[in-house]
Amino acid sequence: MNEEEMRELFREMRDEPVPADSLARVRAGVDRRVQKRRQLFGWKIAASLAMAGFIVGAFFLLRPGKPVAIEQVSPPEIAQVLPVQVESPAPPKIPVRVASHPRRARPRPVVEGVPVSIRIETPDPDVVILLVN
Repeated sequence: MNEEEMRELFREMRDEPVPADSLARVRAGVDRRVQKRRQLFGWKIAASLAMAGFIVGAFFLLRPGKPVAIEQVSPPEIAQVLPVQVESPAPPKIPVRVASHPRRARPRPVVEGVPVSIRIETPDPDVVILLVN
């Protein structure tokens, strides 16, 4: 089928009236789908509320018990139970000496009174390259 034949077919279909029962079937199908979605949405809400209820119920049922009461012991009883400790003398303090680091002086070569940073000697004995500060 080419484009011209398709256009003619669509023109013929446009001129034909739409049967009333087909519109009713389409509307009934749409209503069924909408009701189905509403029912599923209701189940989702009910399931989430039930899950929240189960979680809250589990927290109440599985919470830890009441704390055990601790007996209060009076100070004289503690003194009787604990052994007497003899205080040992503190160790003598040893003086710490800080080491002094001497400064190292780098010798700089001096050529005719000018400090030289780098001296490069070439194979030619008459040529010496001096890079000065």
